[in-house]
Amino acid sequence: MADVEHKNLTGASLHEPKGAAAATADKIYVADGAGSGTWEKITADSIDTNSIKNVNEVSLEFVIDDLSSAASHFLVLPWAGDITKIYSVTDTSIATTDTTLTSKIGGVAITGGVITIAFSGSAAGDVDSCTPSALNTVTEGQALEIVCGGETNTSGAHAHLTVVMDIS
Repeated sequence: MADVEHKNLTGASLHEPKGAAAATADKIYVADGAGSGTWEKITADSIDTNSIKNVNEVSLEFVIDDLSSAASHFLVLPWAGDITKIYSVTDTSIATTDTTLTSKIGGVAITGGVITIAFSGSAAGDVDSCTPSALNTVTEGQALEIVCGGETNTSGAHAHLTVVMDIS
């Protein structure tokens, strides 16, 4: 029988990692950097935050079609957790006055959840944001409401929003 390099094994010749037969459920093989490793359960304390960032962070996006229209816009949040940041970016400049976007959960304003889109010097691609600090926790399936103040008279100006969450 001809020798086959390990890297060229296929099909039935493939095998589980070393020690898989004795490993308990819900553990992964963690290399030690010296040609071996151990089977470990990953916990919050064992995560190397230098190699894995934002483990529980997710984002959702939606568009407000007309910043000149005072209206509520809703987004269902499919996870439980905390809203940690909301970003907006416009696709055109706005005129006349600043426009506000107020974030709410269950009709209650999120502390630190207001974005002000400035009209002075505004241009397509302007990014604004807010960092919620309280009343920003949602349950799975709850709606986030963004109330557009409609202050600008620039009809058809869009805002693209990104909602960042730390899911639990």
